Amino acid sequence: MADLSVTYMGLPLRNPLVAASSGLTKSVEQIRKCEESGAGAVVLKSLFEEEIQAEIDDQSGGTEHTEALDYIRELETAADIQIYTRMIRDAKEAVSIPVIASINAVSRNWWEKHVPELVDAGADAVELNLSLMPYDFKDSESNILDFYLRTVEAVRACVNVPIAVKVGQHFTSIPAFVDRLKWAGANAVVLFNRFYQLDIDVEAFKLKSGSPFSTPDDLSLALRWITVTYGKTDAELVASGGIHAGEDAVKALLAGAQTVQVCSALYKNGIEHLETMRRDIITWMDRHKFSSIAQFRGKLSQKRSDTPESFERLQYIKALTERE
Repeated sequence: MADLSVTYMGLPLRNPLVAASSGLTKSVEQIRKCEESGAGAVVLKSLFEEEIQAEIDDQSGGTEHTEALDYIRELETAADIQIYTRMIRDAKEAVSIPVIASINAVSRNWWEKHVPELVDAGADAVELNLSLMPYDFKDSESNILDFYLRTVEAVRACVNVPIAVKVGQHFTSIPAFVDRLKWAGANAVVLFNRFYQLDIDVEAFKLKSGSPFSTPDDLSLALRWITVTYGKTDAELVASGGIHAGEDAVKALLAGAQTVQVCSALYKNGIEHLETMRRDIITWMDRHKFSSIAQFRGKLSQKRSDTPESFERLQYIKALTERE
C-alpha cells in the first residue's frame, strides 16, 4: 500500500492532510476527532488579538482612566491566553499528531510577548496568520512587506520551534516574497489566506458577508504560485483554499506542496471527510504505481519541467486560445 507519510517543517506527519485553523479546531474534542478521521496534523483556531481587544472594550464600559484600561487589558488578555494555552496542553495529551498553534495579531509587541507562551504550553509549531489588509492608500508595498518580514524576524528571535506563515495573494512577486519570509525565519509559507468575503445587498443598500467557504475552483490560485515557486526556495510550500477532495490534494502535491490545509470541505462534509480524502489519495497513488509522496511531489512544477519557460505564459495563452 502507498506510504502517505511526510515531514512538515521537520515534524513527522502520517499524511499531508492538515486540518486548517477554523472553528472546527477550537476544542480538544474536535482536535481528537480530526486525528481519528485521519488528519496528519491540526492547526488550532487562531488566537486573535483584535477579538481580545473587542472583549477589553466591552469590559471597559467606556472608562477613559488610563490605569483602569491597562488593568482591564492585562486581565482580559491573560485570561484568553490562559484558555488557549490550556487547550494546547490538553490537546497534546489527547492526540499524537502535531498540534500547531495559530496566532493573528496586528501589533508586533503582541506577537513577541505571547507566541513564547504558546510554545511553552507545548505547541509543536506556530502558524503566524498574517492577514494585514492594505486598505490605507498611504501605505506603500515596501512598508507592508516590512511589517511581515519584521514580524517573522521578531517571532523567530523569541522561539525555536518551526514557524509557518499564512499570507494572502496580494503581493507583486509571490516567489520573491516567499523567499524573503524564509530568510526572515519562516520554515513554511501557506498559500493562501482567505480574507473576509464581501458582498452587497442591493435591496437593503448595505454591505453583507459573502460566502466564507472556498470552492474547488479556488485551488487554481495556489497551484499557479506553487508550481513556479517550488524548488527555488528552501521554504516549504503549503496549499490552502480549494482543497475539497483527494484529487485536489494530489494536484497540490504534484505542483510542489509539502502539505495541504483542509477547511471548507470539512464544514460541508464533516470532519470525517478527511478519511475519504486520505483513501482517495492512496487509490490514486496505487493506480499510478507511486509508493511514496516524495516520488511525485513537484512533478508538474516549473523546476522539473523540460520547458520551464512555458510556465510563464502557458495559462495566459491557453485562456486565449481555448476561447477562440
